[in-house]
Amino acid sequence: MNGAVVYVVQELLSGEFLCPADGDVSFTPRLRDAGGFGDADEAVHAGRDHCDGPFDVVPVIFLRRVH
Repeated sequence: MNGAVVYVVQELLSGEFLCPADGDVSFTPRLRDAGGFGDADEAVHAGRDHCDGPFDVVPVIFLRRVH
């Protein structure tokens, strides 16, 4: 997964990120638990569907996983 880019949605009022939850969508304060979208347009669509207020779509680049 080195160099892979995903897009995450962050709700600006709460600062939380969209994440998958049992086949639905929820929010998490942890970037690590955020759901990633392979396409920025998909992320924008999800933000419009699930955020009550303004949101950012943030590109995240995975360099390596550290345990």
